[in-house]
Amino acid sequence: MHVRDVMVTKVIVAPPEMSLSEALKLMLLHRIRHLPIVDKHNHLVGIISDRDLSDAVPSIFDSKPKEDVMSLPVSKVMVENVITALPDDFVEEAAHIMTEQQISCLPVEENGRLIGIITETDLLNILVRLTGADLPTSRLEIDVPNETGQLSNVSDVIKQHKINIHSVLVYPSFSNSERQTLVFRIQCMDMRGLIAALKEKHYKIVWPQDVEMTQ
Repeated sequence: MHVRDVMVTKVIVAPPEMSLSEALKLMLLHRIRHLPIVDKHNHLVGIISDRDLSDAVPSIFDSKPKEDVMSLPVSKVMVENVITALPDDFVEEAAHIMTEQQISCLPVEENGRLIGIITETDLLNILVRLTGADLPTSRLEIDVPNETGQLSNVSDVIKQHKINIHSVLVYPSFSNSERQTLVFRIQCMDMRGLIAALKEKHYKIVWPQDVEMTQ
């Protein structure tokens, strides 16, 4: 999945000369936390966040009137060296950049022009969709040796029970480098038969727990 598939394309922007008070009103009106600053050619020249505005407003104990600060142009407080993404970047790469740089959004540029924005909220929504957590599916978690073919073998057992797999995640064990965890989202409400078959093959079921239920 690419950034262009999930980015917001109707981006609320502001010119560098807009006052901080106007920018704050604009962000409150549209319920956004990030406001890209663009020139008349839609070239990105900076960005401000609700935190930048909060930091710019002086304390009530400050001798300088609040009104004077809020009349300043956004160009005085905006971040100028903006980290951006390209529309064909992979979503996971964008997420990695945001985590590594400790930023909560990435403006998206193409041919030097702002065409979209992706935020941490967008990434969380993508995670929910990709894992199938928003669908009527069941979660199956299995601890397996960190060996070639484990995912294929478990998938074959699921296939034999004619159960559709919606998504799969594979991640290393946090306690044992020789183990890994397979996390399936499957379209099955009653997994007792499947789990019994997996246990017969000596797989360790992490979730669901206590599936020894009676009919």
